[in-house]
Amino acid sequence: MALKTIPELSDVQLEKYYPKTGYASHETQANSFKSKIYSWVKRRNIKSKLNWIHQYATKGQILDYGAGNGDFALAAQQEGWRVCVYESSPSATETLKQRQLSTASMPLKENQFDVITLWHVFEHINKPDEALAAFYKSLKPGGILVLAVPNCASWDAKHYKTFWAAYDVPRHRWHYNKQAISFLVRKAGFELFKTKNMYWDAFYISMLSEQYQNAKAPWIKAFYKGFYANFKGWRTTNTSSLTFFLQKPK
Repeated sequence: MALKTIPELSDVQLEKYYPKTGYASHETQANSFKSKIYSWVKRRNIKSKLNWIHQYATKGQILDYGAGNGDFALAAQQEGWRVCVYESSPSATETLKQRQLSTASMPLKENQFDVITLWHVFEHINKPDEALAAFYKSLKPGGILVLAVPNCASWDAKHYKTFWAAYDVPRHRWHYNKQAISFLVRKAGFELFKTKNMYWDAFYISMLSEQYQNAKAPWIKAFYKGFYANFKGWRTTNTSSLTFFLQKPK
């Protein structure tokens, strides 16, 4: 089951909820303590993400859709991938160009990419069916689509309820669990062949959720609750965030 954020805001209405500074995924420098924690987690996640992709795809052309500040794209480029990026945010696009990353334009060309990645981007997309159809066309036969999303069926989502930071309304237009993603991607023609837990996310999301509740010692509570959330979800692949690996049939 997928949950939808109501009321539904237009792209123009949502612009004010994406500040030019202070939105973690678009920042290139970590200034606040919170952004330093985010940056630390992100660096470790990038290593894991690249290792995962190398398991399932040979190096070729990769599109990082919703590339943020370009950190993942630059890391992939250093690993030998031919990298292309896309961002809907004009300020983020300018940052990507300043970092000398090749930017894609819409609509995407057919049969162009070996891999397309969306790291915590799919939940921001208003029309997921249309997006999946576009990604399907743009992948080469046998190409891989990688979707990482918050998991609204995780232990921490149930524990924090309306304070769960990964709901992030109104920026997150949709809220997914495993069943919802499986239904959508198979409907689009993809084969879902692997789902992986994202363990680091549980700690960061717990930290933000504790802060939203004005909890005392949020860092300490976040550590214990993040650890417990991972413990509850690791066997059933049901942690705070999940990464789905999909293939376009050859």
